[in-house]
Amino acid sequence: MGFRLWPKVYTTIKTPKNSLNSEGFSTLPTHLDSFKAVFFDVGGTLLTPHPSVGHIYLEQAIPFGFTGSADDLNFHFRRAWKALGGMESLGQKKGLEVERRYWRDVVKRTFDACGGVDDFENCFENIYDAFRSRDAWRLYEDVVESRLVERLKDKGVVLGIVSNWDSRLKEILDNLEIGHHFDFVLASTVIGSAKPDPLIFEKALQLSGTSPDQTIHIGDEPSTDITGARNLGIDAILIDRKNRYPDCDAKTISSFMELV
Repeated sequence: MGFRLWPKVYTTIKTPKNSLNSEGFSTLPTHLDSFKAVFFDVGGTLLTPHPSVGHIYLEQAIPFGFTGSADDLNFHFRRAWKALGGMESLGQKKGLEVERRYWRDVVKRTFDACGGVDDFENCFENIYDAFRSRDAWRLYEDVVESRLVERLKDKGVVLGIVSNWDSRLKEILDNLEIGHHFDFVLASTVIGSAKPDPLIFEKALQLSGTSPDQTIHIGDEPSTDITGARNLGIDAILIDRKNRYPDCDAKTISSFMELV
């Protein structure tokens, strides 16, 4: 017995003029299986650290004499991340040395602001490895409940990961038992291109064998996901679970359940 994957309300025959943004992209809901390929961001889109970055840092730092709190670590992690510009700051840099240097800087700034830790180098190694584990991550509930990824895969849609991440990404997705659904995984420091740089999207189009008008990208950051995709003529959906970007002119959803 078959089932309707997308309710009729998401199917439009003609886009009204007032539903187009200044760049000509529709702001209406999208009928996803009309696309031959769907690209996904990862962090903030499919999964999130569990219970939090600060909790994971704390667990690894206690054996090295750290006595601060997870809340303090979270606060200073966010400040360090912002100060360093996030993974997108790496642009077209790539390689293990590049990614490890970036993460070492983030972790060092975080702990220095919290009073430091004994034997930082070994503590950092433990933290770096801890984020490979499935215990450090959780798929969002709506990702699991909607089965969006699985349903698209069953419909024969090409699925790809396009993420500002490092070489651990494929391992993490496999550990979470979701990696096998994707036809390819592109991590920015592996291929040397961080969103919104166009090269990572160009590579994704090559691997999917689709043109921009046959493809759509889903991500949680307007500046990297929406802008990066649109720069190549790829439509995009913003997943904004906490209503952080009420003024974004992209198609916006608060849950993957809105797409099933």
